[in-house]
Amino acid sequence: MRIIAGKYKKTPIKTLEGDDITRPTRDMVKEALFSSIEIYSDTKFLDLFSGTGSIGLEALSRGSEDVVFNDINKNAVKIIKENLAKVKEDRIVFNLDYQDCLAKLEGQKFDYIYCDPPYNFLSYEEIFFYVDKYKLLNKKGIMIMEVRKDTDLKDSYLKMSLYKEKRYGINKLYYYRLGE
Repeated sequence: MRIIAGKYKKTPIKTLEGDDITRPTRDMVKEALFSSIEIYSDTKFLDLFSGTGSIGLEALSRGSEDVVFNDINKNAVKIIKENLAKVKEDRIVFNLDYQDCLAKLEGQKFDYIYCDPPYNFLSYEEIFFYVDKYKLLNKKGIMIMEVRKDTDLKDSYLKMSLYKEKRYGINKLYYYRLGE
C-alpha cells in the first residue's frame, strides 16, 4: 500500500496486519475517487472511517491542507499517526465512534466527507442524518460512500441526492450533494 500521487507519491503506508475490521482502499479505487474530485489548498476533507488513513493521506498529498481523520479502532489510530509522521504531517486524528466524531465536529464545514465503513455496517442513513444535523457539508460539498458492490444505497437521504455511482471490482462509490 502506498500514496499514489502528489507530493508524497510512492510513500509506503503502514497497514494493520491480520485485522479483518480494516481493509485498505485499493489503488484503482483511490485513483478513480481522486480523478473525480478537485483538491485545492483550502479543501477541507473528513476521512470518517479512516482505517490506515490512506484516503486522507492521499488528500494531503494532493494538496489539501485541512484533513481530519477518525477511526474507532485504537490500533488503526496508532497506524494513522505513524503514517502521518512518515510524511511529517501533524493532523487531527480522532479515536471515536462516527456519531461522536460528527458531533464533535459540529460547526465545521467540509468540502468532502469520505465514508468507508466496515462491510457489515448497516447504518448509512444515520451518517447522513448526523452530517445534516450538524451541518458539516459545505453548500457545494460532496459526501462519498465506499461500499461493497452488492450494497445498494438510496438515491437521496434527507437533503442529499445521489449524482454519481461507480463500481470498481468489489467496491462501489456513491457520490452525494446537497439539493438545491
